[in-house]
Amino acid sequence: MRSDFRVVAGSKEGSDAPRSYFRQALRNQFMSRFSLFATRVESSNALALSCLLVALVLSGCEKEVALPTTPVEAPAVEGPVSDADLAARVDSAIRVTENRVLDINVNNAWQVVHGILAYGPNLKMTVDGKDISALRFLFDGNTMKGWNLYPTTHGLEAELRPGSSEAQGHPDQWIGYLSQCGVKLDDPIVITVDKVKQPHKFREMIEQAKWNIHEGMEATWTLMAFAEYSSDDYLPIFGTWKNSTGQEWTLEKLVGMEADAGIEGAACGGSHRLYALAEAVKLYKKTGKPLTGGWEKADKVVKNAIQKAREYQQPDGGFSTNKFYSSRISADVDSRIDSTGHVLEVLAYALDDEELRSPWFTRAVLFLTKKIDESKNIPISCGGLYHGAHGLMLYRDRRFGKPAGVVAK
Repeated sequence: MRSDFRVVAGSKEGSDAPRSYFRQALRNQFMSRFSLFATRVESSNALALSCLLVALVLSGCEKEVALPTTPVEAPAVEGPVSDADLAARVDSAIRVTENRVLDINVNNAWQVVHGILAYGPNLKMTVDGKDISALRFLFDGNTMKGWNLYPTTHGLEAELRPGSSEAQGHPDQWIGYLSQCGVKLDDPIVITVDKVKQPHKFREMIEQAKWNIHEGMEATWTLMAFAEYSSDDYLPIFGTWKNSTGQEWTLEKLVGMEADAGIEGAACGGSHRLYALAEAVKLYKKTGKPLTGGWEKADKVVKNAIQKAREYQQPDGGFSTNKFYSSRISADVDSRIDSTGHVLEVLAYALDDEELRSPWFTRAVLFLTKKIDESKNIPISCGGLYHGAHGLMLYRDRRFGKPAGVVAK
């Protein structure tokens, strides 16, 4: 079965303050993005749906409801929750999302890279009537809306359009997400310059990021990639490198800068910064050394966010539509998938094994799988949905083991 996508507020990497997050973004971004929503849908149904959604969004009827910030006793989860049943629900939600095939004539690089985050080379995109690997399509030197790479004297640069939901909207967003789906440093990547294809290696994009880094920048996705590729041979955890101005950098300095930036006002409620910080902390803990300096700051930021996510969890198991800031709920299924998907992705990576199996987190997993199943025949925002799918894959791999042939971290 194939379903549709649309891109609205919940899928934008870079959101406003939490109180106006969904209402303001829905109105501001809806008209410019809704044209991207349909893949393989009857045109009459798409037109009717678009008219309905325009009416809903412009009338401001998403019905956000502010709830008390004190924890509310959650109702019992309906239905069986044996390990076998839980695993089946998670796998079903992952498959349902994977079956939403993208289309080169409809979708853009921002949407595709989000899908690759979750499904790696298994993400399919329709090109000239054939379903092919979207990752392979991009890395083979083909072009699509928003995918623009060019060589420099220090590596490969990706076009940056701040706040974009078509191209890379944040520094190093591409390498951050591509690092999470199994792409290797020496994987070949072809770029087209003046209609001539040039062979390169993926590591050239990392080298460019090392050269570009500077104090005060948004380095969330930079850290995500650096932490993933850090090894004894490349970007060692206690090593150094120099940026374009000759300034010396370390991973700890980068971690400390991101921790000091905090999550207030950060993209998607701070969920991506938290994910990057959690990955860096996990990397450092493998050294067996005590947490100090930037590493200690990062650990505190992540632990505080976990506490807030649980505190603001809704009675139905989903996470707050204000994510880590306060307790809030929306009647809009898109908003619920977006918020729960983003938060669950962070927690599926950052929680310890005991918390991962806890009843409160299990409720969140069941909520997300249910919402994904209920919305499988309607267009849903790419961003939150793919982040949620990635979170479910992380959860599935940690709790039940990784199935053969499935790409996930």
